[in-house]
Amino acid sequence: MSWRADVLRLPALSRLAVLWVSVAVIGFTVSSGPGTPEVAKGAPNQLAAPFLAVVSPPSGGASGGAPTTPSRTAPAKPPKAASHSEPTGSRLAKDLGQLIVARFAGTIPTASILSAIRAGRIGAIILFSENTAGGVIATHTLVTRLQNAAVSGGNPRLLIMTDQEGGEVKRLPGPPDAAASQMANPVVAATEGRETAQLLRAAGVNVDLAPVADVTAVDGFITQEHRTFGNSPAVVAKAACAFARSLAAAGVAYTLKHFPGLGDAIDSTDNGPVSVDASASALSAAETAYRRCGANRLALVMISSASYPHLTGSTPAVMSSTTYREALRSDRVNAVTISDDFQAPAIATRTAPARTAIDAGLDMVMYAKTESAAEVAFQILYDDIGHGTLSVSRVAAAAAKVRALKQTLNLL
Repeated sequence: MSWRADVLRLPALSRLAVLWVSVAVIGFTVSSGPGTPEVAKGAPNQLAAPFLAVVSPPSGGASGGAPTTPSRTAPAKPPKAASHSEPTGSRLAKDLGQLIVARFAGTIPTASILSAIRAGRIGAIILFSENTAGGVIATHTLVTRLQNAAVSGGNPRLLIMTDQEGGEVKRLPGPPDAAASQMANPVVAATEGRETAQLLRAAGVNVDLAPVADVTAVDGFITQEHRTFGNSPAVVAKAACAFARSLAAAGVAYTLKHFPGLGDAIDSTDNGPVSVDASASALSAAETAYRRCGANRLALVMISSASYPHLTGSTPAVMSSTTYREALRSDRVNAVTISDDFQAPAIATRTAPARTAIDAGLDMVMYAKTESAAEVAFQILYDDIGHGTLSVSRVAAAAAKVRALKQTLNLL
């Protein structure tokens, strides 16, 4: 679909504004960069007009505190959170939307989140306890509204995700009743996985952001929170994969996390930047679970926001091409990759983290603190595509992987 078609979707006054700008730039030469789609070299106005209409990101979050910067430093003057001038409806925009994981507050979907879903600017929703507080039936009703919004806009249905690890980390009351540290026996893990899948399906959730595949190496946060299956790669792999396969057998996708491992981390990336000083060989040895069950069609892999000096240098793993082109490839893992929260302190202060991560090989970017962050990220990333700083082919490839997962889940 051409950029001209995107412009024609604008309200009349907006089209006049775009026409004025187009006339103003006649005579200038605009070259089509490697990431700029469907633009004839002799038609600079077709390229310039749609992107001059894209809205810039707001400078502050919902709380009015420090700015939230999903992928670029925010401007001084905050615009509206959404704009009719966005190029929604185009194939490119809808491809980009498949990469975005968003959240919203409360047990009733907001009008803005439903609008973004209908427009194809969101491909997945993550649910927290505040969303599921009404119980399983109420959560299923909520999810139905979200899915209806996607279908009404001519989009694939959504991936509906939640953290249902067990122990203290779960968003719905019920299984798994045991924490990961109590599920080292694969028989126990498989049973808990089956019961968890039944609960999630009843609530309309199709992706569990579990199990944790980290191998305990130090007495860090992941161990203290009882979120790991043990300190042996073989034990962790058997238990994590037993849990994961039970989910998949019931039609629920699972997420191995946090690649390439947080078993050596003292602090959580939710609290600040983390560096894991494990050797590349030690990291590889701890990746047994990914090699064992990371190739299932219903598998996702969550990429760590920590940096690994002996693997990715000072760059967080989620933003490093080494993670995708070397580490995951050597493990023969081609699952959909998803980030941890990109509003977390470990990532939020980085320059253009979403653009860098997607370009490196990430498939889905998660914004787990505020609804507006996902909307802003979409706008900025689309602008990045227009400027040739984010590859159209990389976005299309990531969207294709997400759609393939949705096809397996019967969401298309």
